[in-house]
Amino acid sequence: MTQSNTPSVAMNEVNTRNKEHTASTETSGKMSKTLILTLAAVFALTPFTIDSYLPAIPTMAEAMGVDISLMSVTVSLYIFGLAIGQLIGGPLSDKKGRGYAMITGLAVFAIASLLLATATQIEILWLWRVLQAIGGGMAVVGVPATIRDTCSGKEAAKLFSLISLIMMIAPSIAPTVGTIIMSLADWRWIFYSLAMMAALVAILVMNFMPKAAKKVEVELQQGEIQQKIGLLSVFSEKRALGFMVAQAFAYSVMMIFLTNASMMYMEVFGQTPQQFSVLFFANICGLVVVNRANTFLLARFEPETLLKAFLSLQVLGGIILVTASVMVPDELYVTVAGFVIAISANGAVISNASACFMKSFGRNAGSASAVLGATQYTIGGTVSAISAFISMGSVQPVVIIMLVSSITALSGATVAARYSRHRVS
Repeated sequence: MTQSNTPSVAMNEVNTRNKEHTASTETSGKMSKTLILTLAAVFALTPFTIDSYLPAIPTMAEAMGVDISLMSVTVSLYIFGLAIGQLIGGPLSDKKGRGYAMITGLAVFAIASLLLATATQIEILWLWRVLQAIGGGMAVVGVPATIRDTCSGKEAAKLFSLISLIMMIAPSIAPTVGTIIMSLADWRWIFYSLAMMAALVAILVMNFMPKAAKKVEVELQQGEIQQKIGLLSVFSEKRALGFMVAQAFAYSVMMIFLTNASMMYMEVFGQTPQQFSVLFFANICGLVVVNRANTFLLARFEPETLLKAFLSLQVLGGIILVTASVMVPDELYVTVAGFVIAISANGAVISNASACFMKSFGRNAGSASAVLGATQYTIGGTVSAISAFISMGSVQPVVIIMLVSSITALSGATVAARYSRHRVS
């Protein structure tokens, strides 16, 4: 009789502890400024890594004797590596702690950055670029999970917005930093600099990340109660999947731009690296403005509502770009305006989509963050790689794919929001 009651008693204990955990994540105190800065530094490393060497792509392609399109593929390869790294880092952070996964990933990132500086062939460069991205993915996956450990809903959306604002500093200065490094030394020093940055960020993580909380484990004589954690468990939360689609395809819009920006601005429109940096910076300014507007609007509107609104803005930017490619293909500043509108929308889209998605998860926040990030980066990398291969030195195929991606993102958010309302009712 005692043995037959054991599973029931243990299950009640687990349920009680889970409720306590859920309550703590919903009502926990505000995150410290040093922790916010640390998470922002980890999160900012990826956009800085992508954007800092964009001005160097033509030079690197010439140095290795390959077409610029093959060098541009390194952007997409980095995104694929991020997806792999997130799938490794997410479960690792659930088991070993957020800080452990971050430091391990940053170490891999730093080593790969040093190896990248030694590459003399495009194939070797691709290999080390993927390894660098895996390390970056292992590190960055802990950021959304840490935010979810702290809060959810509007508060989580505000934190995601704040983290996003701080990390926007990185891509805003990255192309300029890359240009300055190239004027003083060669392109290899860009990767030496990234290795040093990773070491500095790792120091922040070691000093300011909270220690991992102990997991609740209940072992029974008749077996172990398996809780709903792990990568596959994420897909059982169907109401969250539409938000994942929205974030992935909205992110694809940004990745399409990053992958093809050098080609479009410097080759098609004949801009210099310095002019390219200025045009690129216009997108960052738009991201910051939209990000701050989103934080203000969160006081009045739910993240789901704002997500759909800003995705509609992104669709508008795509329509402008496609129309310009047909009607006025040589007008640079019409195209620039379309890019700024489409890219700026992500200043609100990513934070709101992340908050909407992550609110469905508790103890498996690390795994949920891994699936979200891996899906985002896999789809973003695939779509951007396709755009690079079919562009053939033309703007029109690129902007058409951007418009299709933004429409897909808006559709996903709309379906997810409707499904969530039905579940609540």
